[in-house]
Amino acid sequence: MTHLTRSRPGSRRPQTGLTLIEFMVSIVIGMLMIAALATLIANQSSTRSEIEKSGRMIENGRYSINTMVTDVQLAGYWGELSIQPATPGTLPDPCTVAVADLQAAMGVHVQGYNAPATLPSDVAACVKEHKPGTDVLVVRRVDPDTSAMETAGATDLSKVDEGQVYLQTGLDVLGISVTSLVATGSGDGATNTATFILTKKNKVSRAVLRKMVVDIYYVSKCSVPVGTSCTAGDNGNPIPTLKRVQLGVSGNAPAFTTITIAEGVENFQVDYGVDTDSDGSPNGADVDGSALTVADWPNVVTVKLHVLARGSETSGGFTDGKTYAMGTAGEVTPASGELAYKRHAFVQSVRLVNPSSRRVL
Repeated sequence: MTHLTRSRPGSRRPQTGLTLIEFMVSIVIGMLMIAALATLIANQSSTRSEIEKSGRMIENGRYSINTMVTDVQLAGYWGELSIQPATPGTLPDPCTVAVADLQAAMGVHVQGYNAPATLPSDVAACVKEHKPGTDVLVVRRVDPDTSAMETAGATDLSKVDEGQVYLQTGLDVLGISVTSLVATGSGDGATNTATFILTKKNKVSRAVLRKMVVDIYYVSKCSVPVGTSCTAGDNGNPIPTLKRVQLGVSGNAPAFTTITIAEGVENFQVDYGVDTDSDGSPNGADVDGSALTVADWPNVVTVKLHVLARGSETSGGFTDGKTYAMGTAGEVTPASGELAYKRHAFVQSVRLVNPSSRRVL
């Protein structure tokens, strides 16, 4: 007997396809998922970009501060000299390369210019495209590393660089008193032997030579100028940059060259602590340096550095509504046309070990 199986009313039938409505719903759901994923990726990319911008800004600010701190800590280091060099009659020219002027300037280990709108002509001779309203700091010392001038622990005059300015400290030709001399290296060995005549305590060995260092820190209106102008610098988007003009050699003669320290530094202010009672410590509040005379600068024993760094690129949707404390310069508010940049302020106090120690000998 054959049994017939009949489908009961209401039982499910096998699905043989999608209806138009189901197909459209699935497309919409897929598009929503893709849109959500794209939004997530875009947000992550934007966040990563902002983190990178902030990281570069922080790194540039810290590097600029650390570079200056390392230099300023050595201000007034003159090798074996234990007494303060004589104070010059007038404020030294920071851009001079004349040996006599460099030697006279040793009495002023740091020198500053407080937020000039226009640089004095002597400073403008080597400091180019200075950003108005920011400070200029001059640091004078010698290089403590003498290894490049020695062979087997002895001074080697054959390693003298022609055109480089050196300080030599040691016993005079009579072997009686410690003195110093500043001179330019020559390409002729006999000339160097006749020039650098001071000796060590044994009165025989030649005293060591140290490179004369003059560093001038300032904020330039751009990182890479076009010619001598920052108007079209940095591909038409000038980035304020901390730079250093340093004494070196060009064409076998003393010359100043400009070195870029860190991009994005838009403000730089310096405060000074002055010792008025010769105990090696500052007295009273810090000053901005504008009222200091040539007789006051040798009494500076501390320096406080204020740096305001900003991002090199704008941040979308960001508006900087903060004010930034810059020491005696007061609070700084970003310019109205530059509020889309993120910023961070850095400050560091530095004790000038060498001049402050000599004052209590």
